[in-house]
Amino acid sequence: MRRALVLGGGGIVGNAWEVGVVSGLLDAGVDLRDADTFVGTSAGSVVGSRLAAGQDLREPVRRDPDVVRTPLAEAGPDPKLLRKIFSRWADADVVDEAFCKEIGALALSAHTADESAWIAAAAANASVDAWPEADLRLIAVDVDTGQRVVLCPGTDVTLHQALAASCSVPGMFPVIHAAGKRLMDGGVHSGTSADVLLVDEPGLAVVIAPIVTGTAAFGDLASRCIDTEVATLKAAGWQVLRVLPSPPEKEIFGPNLMDPDRAEGSLEAGRARGSVVAGLLGRLWRAE
Repeated sequence: MRRALVLGGGGIVGNAWEVGVVSGLLDAGVDLRDADTFVGTSAGSVVGSRLAAGQDLREPVRRDPDVVRTPLAEAGPDPKLLRKIFSRWADADVVDEAFCKEIGALALSAHTADESAWIAAAAANASVDAWPEADLRLIAVDVDTGQRVVLCPGTDVTLHQALAASCSVPGMFPVIHAAGKRLMDGGVHSGTSADVLLVDEPGLAVVIAPIVTGTAAFGDLASRCIDTEVATLKAAGWQVLRVLPSPPEKEIFGPNLMDPDRAEGSLEAGRARGSVVAGLLGRLWRAE
């Protein structure tokens, strides 16, 4: 049976929680590195790349603090522009190309850190040198067309460019120039983009998504996207298991998914959650 792993966006906090979930599952004998396909969006692109490269996520990544420090514009992000972007994002009823182009135009207007510095930081976060020999699909959005872009091995985009693009939160980080496109965070289209699996033969899809109702200003929109994607996959014959944060986990996340002080607690909460879901997921994951 085909097995796919979908890892959603979620900032620093969501990254830590996803690493915890994966680690808790591995402690219980469920190894998500065995997936046939990995789909990663924003923070999930980092976690997905590490898993596709065969890393044991229970082992901390050794990072150069001067490289991995989040590069921002010298005066910091423009708070007025960020409020405009996130208010529009939170108020959106649906996501379409027009909406993504609107957010893309705002992203292009932002003063951000140097593009190369952001690419270097994204590379350091994943600690993966190049595209792994795996079916890895990282999600970004073309700011000019508003279309979702699936970045994968065999394209003219390096892994590090793909990671930086998928994680480039509009208004905070620079738009990434790659393969003739200008790219921003894939989460603008969807926090998960699980429906990219529709090109494959149906199997089991595990969707781990930190951004849902109650974890971000646009959490309601993200939840609606997940519901639609899951329904579409099920209609195509996929079996889908969702791992979403519970109310206590949302409390641990706090109001800001980019808050590094919340990462350790979120990691431990994710590890505990992984151990809880290991029984059910293990039976499905190992099924022939």
